[in-house]
Amino acid sequence: MKPTPTYDVDRSYEDNYREGPFVKEKVPARQITRKERFLGFEVNSRLGIPAGPLLNARWILAYAALGFDLLVYKTVRTCETPSHPNPNCMFLGIEGQIREEDFSKQLIATMEAPSEGSRISITNSFGMPSRAPEVWQADIQKAKDGLSAGQLLIVSVVGTPGEKGLEADYVKGATLAVEAGAPIIEINLSCPNVVTGEGSLYTDPNHSSAVSRAVKRAIGDIPLMIKIGYIPDPKRLEEVVSANAPFVEAIAGVNTLSFEVVGPNGGQALPGKGRLRAGVCGAAIRQCAMAQAARIVALKRKKQYDFEIVGVGGVMTPEHIRDYLALGVDGVMSATGAMWDPLLASKFNASLKP
Repeated sequence: MKPTPTYDVDRSYEDNYREGPFVKEKVPARQITRKERFLGFEVNSRLGIPAGPLLNARWILAYAALGFDLLVYKTVRTCETPSHPNPNCMFLGIEGQIREEDFSKQLIATMEAPSEGSRISITNSFGMPSRAPEVWQADIQKAKDGLSAGQLLIVSVVGTPGEKGLEADYVKGATLAVEAGAPIIEINLSCPNVVTGEGSLYTDPNHSSAVSRAVKRAIGDIPLMIKIGYIPDPKRLEEVVSANAPFVEAIAGVNTLSFEVVGPNGGQALPGKGRLRAGVCGAAIRQCAMAQAARIVALKRKKQYDFEIVGVGGVMTPEHIRDYLALGVDGVMSATGAMWDPLLASKFNASLKP
């Protein structure tokens, strides 16, 4: 039987926002036998969900009940922004792992899901939609109030280009999130599904660090995390890390890989202007994502940076979580894996020793 995700890929983003998550599994009882530390907070585990699947407080609290403890509220903006039209997620028939030499290839997407959840790879294209600030501020407070001890809310923010400039809008968004009670701010610098520039900041050490510097100055003692995408050039990765290191408490990545995605007939798979290129996530990106996590760990040790590292990408099973932690990262997050296996955290937590 094919696995069914908590996000219904056959329905619109709005439907999923209003009615999801669609959790069919019974939430298992959890016995917390140990405590961890993440960014100065005591947490039940260092496992979480990155910006993406957790659309609102209802999603946050559902995944908290499922045993995920680092919960990133889906990226918000300072202005209401609609989602790209449905479909937003399609399946990719990728066997094995994507390699750097594959980056120039087009991928073929369908609505046919693989029969095995741990092998699922998808393309997704939402465009970082957002409710108006007054809506998401109230919802953030609701999410925070509903969490249990040892669970941590992180709010992801992105700037929107406008008259006052992208940097200023990042600052405004982060400030609004702090006012709503966010314990940690993540600034999302990496999304291939927008065409206005904010999704590629992570490739530019000067621009990205200008944003992180300005946001950190504005939020003060609130921990700041940046989300970056995959950077193939080790030298450029080092430049980005070095430029941002003085202003951040954590670096998370990766946020999908960017590919041109077509349907079986060779035409653009996802309808609409600017959507030929979309994000790819799930099982097939694990090799690239882990390689970058290992490079950042090595840079941290070499330069004696004091930020924490969150590994994201291709985490589909408890073994994958352990593999990431073995690299030396401080936290691990799963999006696609947790969408198709809501019991992923429960399985991992059950394997922990007191």
